Amino acid sequence: MITAAIPGGNIQLFGISGNRIELDVELRDTTTDWFYWSFKAEFPRPGRYEFYFVKPNRIGPRGPAYSLDGGRSWRWLGENTDGRSFVFDYDGSAPEVLFCMGMAYLERDFDAFRREFSGNALLQVETLCRSRQGRAVEIATIREGAPEFTLLLTSRHHAGEMMATYVLEGMLRYALIHEEFRRSIGITAVPFVDKDGVENGDQGKNRAPHDHARDYEGESIYPEVAAIRELFLQLRPAAVMDLHCPWLRGGCNEWIYVVGSEKPERELQMTRFGRILETETPPCCPYHERDNVRFGTLWNTAENYTGGWTIRHFAENYPFVKGAFSMEIPFANAREVTLDRAAALELGAAFCRAMARYLKEEAK
Repeated sequence: MITAAIPGGNIQLFGISGNRIELDVELRDTTTDWFYWSFKAEFPRPGRYEFYFVKPNRIGPRGPAYSLDGGRSWRWLGENTDGRSFVFDYDGSAPEVLFCMGMAYLERDFDAFRREFSGNALLQVETLCRSRQGRAVEIATIREGAPEFTLLLTSRHHAGEMMATYVLEGMLRYALIHEEFRRSIGITAVPFVDKDGVENGDQGKNRAPHDHARDYEGESIYPEVAAIRELFLQLRPAAVMDLHCPWLRGGCNEWIYVVGSEKPERELQMTRFGRILETETPPCCPYHERDNVRFGTLWNTAENYTGGWTIRHFAENYPFVKGAFSMEIPFANAREVTLDRAAALELGAAFCRAMARYLKEEAK
């Protein structure tokens, strides 16, 4: 049995012939082809099963992720070369297996993080607003005393970009553990900007008429973005970090990088932050400042933003913002290293260390 009736589920089943399953993604209201999928499989008997996607570019460089414990933990199945099929050897040890194009991060995962730190009064989780479908959109705050700076964090402007939220959790963990950091920088974080899309299993990217990431110009059509804009004006953050994942595989999609700005002074801020970040990232999540995608290169052109402003564009208009950074975290490979949950949490810690150094230097 193959079903998308799970949190974050997304799949179309075209047919099952013996041990071969043909399927593809559901685009729903996404206007371009995209690659997010997630489903549950129940197998009739042990054996080798082939999953074949009817369209290419559905599987990343480490194959799919799979979970034998209902999504509490994930593993990469292994290297994939053709991008449209994988083989799974089912040994009968688990009654069901979850498969996903990446290591899924949903509300249940953030709730597990909250429970882990439930005795820590420094972590405050409230409701930013209600989504269009009535879901609570979480906002997490960590601060102690009267920190000099405020950092606004966001992830999942595009619903399917799950690795970004692991990094966001890593940043929250670092702030909870390191008193010196939280006394200097207070964090306010929105882990699921497109909350409905995350839980429904939407692509999120290029949603009609525009997606959440292009909703910061004019009047916002999404309640989450409207609430973030209001929150931003209340907080007056010294820095904004918007966490994303790029395309599925190949080239810069397997780098950790910062997205450059068309404003020269903001581009220089990116360079200064990047040079600090390069010294803070450990071998499990390597970052190189030279990998930043500067404005006017690769996909980062004016044409890409005709659909509307991102939160970076919005924040860059305010002089009190000392850095507005859009970060891209790959789904699976960071250059020669394979990312997983542990590496993403470490990357979040590196982001915090670099941000603390950066803001102190910018304040001089």
